[in-house]
Amino acid sequence: MDRTNWKFGQQNINVLVVAVVYHGVAFPLLFKMLPKFGNSNTNERIELIERFIRLFGSASLDCLTADREFVGERWIKYLNDNRIQYYIRIRENFLVVQPHNGKKVKASWQFSDLPLNGCRVNHRIVYLNNQLCYLSGSKVKDKQGKPELQIVISFNKPENAPDIYKERWQIDTAFRALKTSGFNIEDTHLTEIERIE
Repeated sequence: MDRTNWKFGQQNINVLVVAVVYHGVAFPLLFKMLPKFGNSNTNERIELIERFIRLFGSASLDCLTADREFVGERWIKYLNDNRIQYYIRIRENFLVVQPHNGKKVKASWQFSDLPLNGCRVNHRIVYLNNQLCYLSGSKVKDKQGKPELQIVISFNKPENAPDIYKERWQIDTAFRALKTSGFNIEDTHLTEIERIE
């Protein structure tokens, strides 16, 4: 799941998308036009996931990957309650609570000694926004070549987080193809939500 936006004149085009990644390529399946600027909300995300389940069945949803925008107590609770496996990146400064001692710490502290290109799974479950999840971390180079910590939360199977989360990047490639390098939807100069849809 991801969101993309662009602007034509004064009109913000904002789209929430669910795609399936198959053999390293993301194919957009469902989308929701958002008649606003900025992040999606929990209701919009839930509506899109439930539409996917109605169309394809819950068994076809292996797991959900998403970036740092897609967090929040009610959203993670929805995924946990519905036993939807997920791998979602969080910000380094997020606070987590360790259930065994009630101590509140920054998520990044769990991985402060991680070397560049290193990965580690924290097998102790934690609370993030009052929801139980696992943490996994990896340290990679960002676009500028600087070390960057990527922390991913998951419902279960945290050992799979580093490999599965990498697949999330394919949706960015799909967005680029849709907007400018291939389908060139931006060149249509459409601004009305219904026509774009």
